[in-house]
Amino acid sequence: MALSALVQITDQDTNSASATQGGAALGQVASTPDGRIFTYAKAGAANLAAGKIVQPAAVTANYATRTLSVAQAVGSNQVTVTLGTTAAQDLFAGFYLVVTDGVGKGQGAYKVVGNTAATAGNSNTTVVTIENALNVALDATSVVGLYPSQFSALVISAEGSAPAVPISGAPVVPVTAAYYFWVQTGGMASVLSDGAVTKNAGAIASNAVGGAVEIEVAGTVTRRVGYAPELTVDTKYSPLVLTLDC
Repeated sequence: MALSALVQITDQDTNSASATQGGAALGQVASTPDGRIFTYAKAGAANLAAGKIVQPAAVTANYATRTLSVAQAVGSNQVTVTLGTTAAQDLFAGFYLVVTDGVGKGQGAYKVVGNTAATAGNSNTTVVTIENALNVALDATSVVGLYPSQFSALVISAEGSAPAVPISGAPVVPVTAAYYFWVQTGGMASVLSDGAVTKNAGAIASNAVGGAVEIEVAGTVTRRVGYAPELTVDTKYSPLVLTLDC
């Protein structure tokens, strides 16, 4: 697998959103000359607001922890997986296939480029095609899961409960549903605040206001979104230094 260095944003700037995908792949990380960090992403089925933090689709239990019934040879770019429910053709394009247990575990996440339809008629079985080849052969002890990209089908962070899905970043412009855009993940940003985040305190996703951050308190077990360079103001889009790229 080839590795690429951090790039500078070129064909689609950070202040735009597009119905068509630009030259970057979803998940590509880039920087602006002033050091802010962005990741190429795609909105989900609803519009996104500037300055409200967003999250990816939740993991579907019926697509995870699936023990293989068909062995796969090293170098193969296809894996046959029996799911716990049906799935449409190419539903998993952009997902990652991860071997979580058994032979092949810990060998990395394989990017999915497509899949066949899983239907009741074929016992919910799908053939998943990965971008590169398997690093190691898989067998009937191998347990795999199909996990969504952290930068696809993004929605505004949920409200009303403790955050259960990681935060992907904050759009800097309004984004139409299903459009491509650069979501900010690092550096100075303007983000909706739920209550006051004191100067130099950590900020996490709010459990009461969708798309907002609140102050991180002792004992909190959730991913930090960033920190406040100055006291934030409730309901305002205050300055916040995002640290999601770390």
